[in-house]
Amino acid sequence: MLMGIKAMDENRERRGEISRMIETQLKRRGIRKPEVLEVFQRIPRHLFVPGRHQVEAYGDFPLPIGSGQTISQPFVIALMLEYLNLEPHHHVLEVGTGSGYATALLSSMVAWVDSVEFYQSLLDEVDARLEQVQITNCALFHGNGWEGPPAKKLYDRIVVWASPNQVPENLVRALKPDGRMVVPVGKGDQRLYIITQSAGKVQKEFVDWVRFVPLINGDPL
Repeated sequence: MLMGIKAMDENRERRGEISRMIETQLKRRGIRKPEVLEVFQRIPRHLFVPGRHQVEAYGDFPLPIGSGQTISQPFVIALMLEYLNLEPHHHVLEVGTGSGYATALLSSMVAWVDSVEFYQSLLDEVDARLEQVQITNCALFHGNGWEGPPAKKLYDRIVVWASPNQVPENLVRALKPDGRMVVPVGKGDQRLYIITQSAGKVQKEFVDWVRFVPLINGDPL
């Protein structure tokens, strides 16, 4: 009985943290799309953060997840999801699986997600996390995001959670006609771009300043 009460108290506390995160970090900064706000309410962020950092899981900052990588602050993830302009029928390529948190958010909003991660050590933990939140409409791949998608297909949307020094052409070629990619580019403070491809023309629109870890080009580790 005591264990049950403790679990109920913890769940109530987590729900409170999630609600405060949405109100103070997302809505107050202009995140408006109901489908984005709803998915942040539904996917518990603390399940995707290493144990020693779970107490900070709903803070307004990135957190380390191992292998020199981070889980981005909630607002930046929400901002990029809004820029993607997702639809339920979309197939999405995610470059940088990381902790799997954004993978879970994406998979809850679209038909299918292919997710590529450079570090096998990070991927090893993601399957169990996705299973815990009942995500099944995605596939995880160990690979180099610069090389493009591991599956021979085109995507409605592509999102990149690390910063290349230039937009990888292999990713641009993986966009469907009228597709859209959201990607940070550069070093230090980076430019966030929306890349679109229509009628054979590629357009690049600067939308914000962000800061991500570099997108590594090399043999996956």
